[in-house]
Amino acid sequence: MNTELKCVTRLMKKHKGYTFVNIVGLAAGMTVAMLIFLYVRFELSYDTHHARADRIFRVTRRYHTPTGYHPHFARVPETWVNQLPEEFPEIEHLIRFQWEPQVDLRIGEEKFRAEKWFTTDTAVFDVFSFSFIQGDIETALAEPRSLVLTERAALKHFGSTDVIGKEVARSGFRAGEHIVYNVTGVIESLPSHSHFQIDFLASYIHPESRQGWAWIYLLFEPGTDSKVLEAKFPEFIEKYGATGSSETSFLHLQALTDIHLRSHLDREIEPNGDIRSVRIFQVIALIVMLIACFNFTNLQTARSVGRMQEIGIRKVLGAGRTRLILSFLLESTVFASLAFIIALGAVVLIFPAVNAMVDHRMNFTELFDWPTAAGFIGLLVITGLTAGSYPAAVLSSPGAVDALTAGSASTPSGRRSKTRIRKLLVVLQFMMSVTLIICALLTARQFSYMSSARLGMNKSQVMAIPDISRFVRAKYPAFKNELLKMPGIAGVSASMDTPSRDILDAGFCRVEGVLDDADAPALAVQSVDENYIDFMEIDMAGGRSFRNTGSFEVPDLDQYQLSNLQAFVLSKTRTYLINESALSVFGWTRPEEALGKRIDWRNNAFQTAYGEIIGVVRDYHYTSLKSKIRPLVIMNEPLFLSSILIRMDTQNIRSAITSVEKVWDRFFPDQPFHYVFTDEMFERLYRAEARQGRLLGWFSILAVFIAFLGLFGLTVFTTEQRTREIGIRKVVGATVRHILTMIYKEYTVWIITSAVLAWPLAYWAMSRWLQTYAYRIRISPVPFVTATASALLVGILAVTVQAFRAAAVNPVDALHHE
Repeated sequence: MNTELKCVTRLMKKHKGYTFVNIVGLAAGMTVAMLIFLYVRFELSYDTHHARADRIFRVTRRYHTPTGYHPHFARVPETWVNQLPEEFPEIEHLIRFQWEPQVDLRIGEEKFRAEKWFTTDTAVFDVFSFSFIQGDIETALAEPRSLVLTERAALKHFGSTDVIGKEVARSGFRAGEHIVYNVTGVIESLPSHSHFQIDFLASYIHPESRQGWAWIYLLFEPGTDSKVLEAKFPEFIEKYGATGSSETSFLHLQALTDIHLRSHLDREIEPNGDIRSVRIFQVIALIVMLIACFNFTNLQTARSVGRMQEIGIRKVLGAGRTRLILSFLLESTVFASLAFIIALGAVVLIFPAVNAMVDHRMNFTELFDWPTAAGFIGLLVITGLTAGSYPAAVLSSPGAVDALTAGSASTPSGRRSKTRIRKLLVVLQFMMSVTLIICALLTARQFSYMSSARLGMNKSQVMAIPDISRFVRAKYPAFKNELLKMPGIAGVSASMDTPSRDILDAGFCRVEGVLDDADAPALAVQSVDENYIDFMEIDMAGGRSFRNTGSFEVPDLDQYQLSNLQAFVLSKTRTYLINESALSVFGWTRPEEALGKRIDWRNNAFQTAYGEIIGVVRDYHYTSLKSKIRPLVIMNEPLFLSSILIRMDTQNIRSAITSVEKVWDRFFPDQPFHYVFTDEMFERLYRAEARQGRLLGWFSILAVFIAFLGLFGLTVFTTEQRTREIGIRKVVGATVRHILTMIYKEYTVWIITSAVLAWPLAYWAMSRWLQTYAYRIRISPVPFVTATASALLVGILAVTVQAFRAAAVNPVDALHHE
């Protein structure tokens, strides 16, 4: 072994350029593979920190009606879902996580909005592995108005985790009204690989509040088959739901560890990842490592003639083929080991930058454990064996005499065989590189298209105050009038859903005298202020918008019982707008056919009176371009408004925000001022595409860099072997230009061949990827030509220096070259 290592060391010292190219190429490939390994491991580790993760399942709710209502919700609205443990003994616990958008808190003088406040059950700590820092796990949520904080929330708002007995006041529905919670526990902050994050866990104030929309989690008894249990749910729905409801609504089960990567339902608790992205980056890691290994293989086989005498001598001295194969594999492993050390250092250095680039919360110290170490060592071993296996087999095959005379390598058939292999590997390298470049360019174009596409409305300079309380809603007209008096405010309006959020509330619309209950189609609903259409600059396809009458009526705060609200909504005289997508749903082809028709709208909670369709708005994108525009009915119902929209003058936005906050504090002193800008919210919709595009771009650059190194090294060796040929050509009259043309032509053919092979592969892959977007770019030839031109440029740069040196050599010196 020592002798073999000495031989490898001498080889590396003798051929420093060869050593540099090989180690740097392998190190670059390993760096990419390691970073992707950490990313993939992080994505696959979601929710595995819970001790009972294999027995925890989430209940989801799906609807499928003949009239086109097909949503699938991650949370469940019906209260009777609470009966599941009573019906099925295989369910050990049912845990509800109820979230409310308007949770405004006060701790001392600090007032703020709690984004991650959940009301939950006492048994939550028997199901999920939340580690207590302070408090009693058995009784922490046993009493009404008890509150458990995470360590992060405790430190942020109290400056300490010693907070047992402290009070947190939650704003009520009237000015000065508060609900006081008592802090009974502090738990460790959830790890970043949890599909939901929390800051506050509150107990129910009374048993009757344990109802309504909630994310439902079940803990199964050991050995429970989720598929068998799910098959029993239709009978359960029929027993507790409305008659026949099991034919149009369904309950499903999701394994806890599947939620992050395999769930993309309506009303997810938080945005999830995507298993497709994980698979894409796994493929990228494989491609980049193959390119690096091909480099090593190419350079080893290119140098085979120069090493034949060494091999022959070793065979004469008794070395068998197995010994030689092991020797060459050891050599490749030494190269891989040195590259591994460099790659590991590079990963440590650039991990924070990559983490920021992908907008993740990956923790290197958490990820770098024994499984990661084992994965990295496995990468090292596989790289060493993969890179060295073919050269080892080729270089160990000649007999002793053939090796000493370089016969096998120098015969035409031997040379042709190795040349074909080298050509194939170069073609594969550049084919993979060109494929990655094309994919990166098309991903960037799709992201650019989505982020800059015309939405059919003007989202610029619009500040939203989302999720307002009923107390704020009641004072909206006065607040709006006060804002309109201020400089820097171009307009004020309101809507049910903030632009950029998907409109998920839907109901059935009948057309008076045409479509009855049985045929009523399902439409999404948006309630807006009277000036909303003009405020958002949405075009009309026909008819008119709502008239600005200035009327605004909501129930008194003490009338907010459901029955009172239902009567209030039904009693109002209505007019409606619909969008263009709704025309075909009603069976109309032109806006004029809809104008004057009378429709109503209803869902499980509310019903509105028949009213006239007064206008048809052009389709506008109220959420991501990933989704197709849904048929939409628009009404003016102040009770449903939940987001105030303020358009700023572009001259001094910061000053305008300060002025708005002052007015807010004057009107709502107990409510925190919380705002977002709609253009920023739209940008957030495409963060995944932006991350994927950035990573794909950088990995493509690295892949091309590795291919460049390999082609450069290969050019050095192949032009050296052709030195005498070039000398002879110059003697018989070839100029430097002719020699350069000969060398460039060979490599250009290889790269163009690789591009021709890459084009259909990239087209197929990106076509499938783009199918996941409702609105997408057309695949044009530009990215393909650009990628090919880039590969050609890289190839020419790699060849140029050595080509000039070979072409400029003195013919006499070239003819004496051995």
